[in-house]
Amino acid sequence: MNTPNKKMILLVDDTPDNIDVLSGILNDTYKIKVALNGKRALTIAGSQPQPDLILLDVMMPDMDGFEVCRRLKSEPKTSDIPVIFVTAKTEIGDEKTGFELGAADYITKPVKPEIVRARVATQMRLFEALRRAEHLSGENREMLNKTLVGSMRVVSDLLSWASPAAYLRAARLRAFMEGMVSELAIKGGWQLNLAATLSQIGLVALPALEMHRYATGQGVSLQFINLFKRHAEIGGRALEQVPRMQAVARIIEHQHTPLPATGAYPEATDKRGVYLLGRQILRLLVDFDHGLLGAKSKTVLKRMEKDPQYDTQLVEALQRVINKMAWIPCALPTHKLMPGMVLDEPVTFPNSREKMAKETVLAQDTVGLLVEMFDESRYRLFRVRVPFKVDKDGNLPSMKEMLPPTPATTTQCEPTPAAPKRQFDPTVVEPLLQKLHALLLEDDPAAKEVASELQQAVAATDIEALAQRIGEMVSVYEFPEALGLAIELAETTKCSLT
Repeated sequence: MNTPNKKMILLVDDTPDNIDVLSGILNDTYKIKVALNGKRALTIAGSQPQPDLILLDVMMPDMDGFEVCRRLKSEPKTSDIPVIFVTAKTEIGDEKTGFELGAADYITKPVKPEIVRARVATQMRLFEALRRAEHLSGENREMLNKTLVGSMRVVSDLLSWASPAAYLRAARLRAFMEGMVSELAIKGGWQLNLAATLSQIGLVALPALEMHRYATGQGVSLQFINLFKRHAEIGGRALEQVPRMQAVARIIEHQHTPLPATGAYPEATDKRGVYLLGRQILRLLVDFDHGLLGAKSKTVLKRMEKDPQYDTQLVEALQRVINKMAWIPCALPTHKLMPGMVLDEPVTFPNSREKMAKETVLAQDTVGLLVEMFDESRYRLFRVRVPFKVDKDGNLPSMKEMLPPTPATTTQCEPTPAAPKRQFDPTVVEPLLQKLHALLLEDDPAAKEVASELQQAVAATDIEALAQRIGEMVSVYEFPEALGLAIELAETTKCSLT
């Protein structure tokens, strides 16, 4: 008589007599299900309750046992079910094929009852032991993952003090990534969330003021642009030294690396692996966030939908994520605090033991109190959660709207008189222009160095802005635009450009 605690075995054979023999040997100890062909076997194996073990004949019409086993092992839902081949084929090559496909054991026909019972019982014990070990391993892994994530977020929080603009950018990327992981039900999503959280950590080596100017869409120096382009490598190389962070570090290091073309990876996102999927999503999010500096979020998304380097499924998922988002964590100075924000940390008032608790929803009076307590002489950043104020057209605010044009300062200084403009010397710049022109025509990155020389030669002159624009264009390999600017600069300075 079958009882609920019995293990279930699926018998697969196209010959009913063989089914009857195996069922007679095993039905006193196990529940039995039967399939007379491979298609039916796959259906039963993928349905609930699933069998604990499958005894599978090799020689069957339409779909043989090898193909059935191959399909079972290729599907996540059925890949863990142990398979024992039961067959009259005893050639070494057939056994080798079966084991390569993932079979747990072989039983030859004609079967012997004691052999069948012994081998089935052995596989049942092994499978049960493996499940217990995986359960314990999973609990330990989850604990380690939580500890690691917590530790790395502390590192990320340090960025909020070193470079508020970089921290805000990382906070936005983390919020987007957490939404993508949830939307796409990504396994191992903690690694992707951590990659987004720490994606900007390399920026800690860069001047905070320059990062602020970049984040708010202001002009920056050529030197900063060149350093900025290396921040992913700096951050990735630093993090790869941390145990269990290798995948995260590789995602961060290659966040700007060109993506593989469509068709070079599986269409289904759950088949791509953490590293590839992490790279694709992080690159999408970084480029999307950067696009918000000069365009509305809907415009940026439409542009990305048409760009073949971005996966259409991921762009569509990002749109759904944006539609659902409500809050984003960030660090803001006192004068940017607004009613409706929520404190993400307790705040102790200076010269007092009074505190404002974490999770306090800021109102007009509490914002006023913080402004009064932390005036310019006590400048600090506050970790808060900011509501996403999506406008009536469904567009997100850009970082330009969330950060002040220039950082607050703690002291008042007299304005520094402007340095007198130097006289422009065409004999210095003309040779550099010619070199730049030649390099641009060759599409050579070495043009960056020439552009840097050019910028130094014309520093503090009327054409400084043009020279800087050339340097920026060259630094991101936009050679046609840089060439146009070189020609414009030549015309402005009345230099010849061959």
